[in-house]
Amino acid sequence: MKTRTLIFGIFLLWSVHFGILTASPVQPTNALPTFQEIFRVVSTNLGVIKSDELDRAAAQGLLDQLAPQVSLASQGNASASAPIAQTRVFDQADAYFRIASVNSRLPEDFRSAYRTITDTNRGKIKGIVIDLRFAGGMDYEAAAKTADCFLDSDQPLLDWQHSSAKATKKTDAILVPVAILINSRTTGAAEALAAVLRDTGVGLALGGTTAGGARVFKEFPLSNGDKLRVAVGNVSVGEGKPLAGGVTPDIAVDSDLQNERAYLQDPYKDLHPSQLTQADTATNPPAAPRVRFNEKELVREHSAGEDTDDGFEDAGPVLAEPGPPVVTDPVLARALDLLKGLAVVQPNRPG
Repeated sequence: MKTRTLIFGIFLLWSVHFGILTASPVQPTNALPTFQEIFRVVSTNLGVIKSDELDRAAAQGLLDQLAPQVSLASQGNASASAPIAQTRVFDQADAYFRIASVNSRLPEDFRSAYRTITDTNRGKIKGIVIDLRFAGGMDYEAAAKTADCFLDSDQPLLDWQHSSAKATKKTDAILVPVAILINSRTTGAAEALAAVLRDTGVGLALGGTTAGGARVFKEFPLSNGDKLRVAVGNVSVGEGKPLAGGVTPDIAVDSDLQNERAYLQDPYKDLHPSQLTQADTATNPPAAPRVRFNEKELVREHSAGEDTDDGFEDAGPVLAEPGPPVVTDPVLARALDLLKGLAVVQPNRPG
């Protein structure tokens, strides 16, 4: 009996070693319970929360955990909304376009807005800022067509599910330097547009890494009238570079999202006025204006031999004339500095 037991033990060890038999894995003690189990216990015992409030909390938690692969579809007809929220010119040389949504209207609206700016500022536009911060959209064809405005040769741009888009050869492509502004709220087709512009060498991306929401989504109707958007396919740039991880900026610029929203309304706004400047102003108030003497006083002082200092009474230091406003939006300011540098360097590059 002892011999049989020894032989059986050796066989077991040999079998496990060579994979004939496998030991059952030990279940981790810190494994999370199922969602259904937690929901059942909470719903039956936590009486201070109503069932509809618990349903909303559970749904929101699920959406938060699965974002950006799963989300609620935005209300309204996004394809009909104005894709460009603002256009302006900085330093009389750099055209600025703030994109609200990448939809079917964007390619034509962008071309029209660019023509208007160039016609108004003939020969002065040396660079372009495309602000995609907080921009979204699901129209990848529109993203490709907008990027195509800047390319003059045939090349692949985007590929999504069963569709793809390429740049076309043209003679009227926009060839000035471009700065692309992005942040963690840049998502969907706006990410695709930023990626194409950066990866084709059109421009550099500045700001923060995008949301990683550039995917093909399918919408499912819900009982309350909303639609649940679920990712069913990936988007790739060029020859197949996936966009699932988002777009990393070429030049990272730290900026608070709340401040960035304020800067979109007023890029010159000082959100953090210096306490030292305020204290200095209170201690040393602005000097009084220099007072002009009349002719009678000049004659009297000249006859008495007094120094008239050219007919002005010096009542304090003369204040300097205020200069042009300074852009305080850190991401935009960095982009404008970049475009200024490129405007100087590029005309002098060989070839």
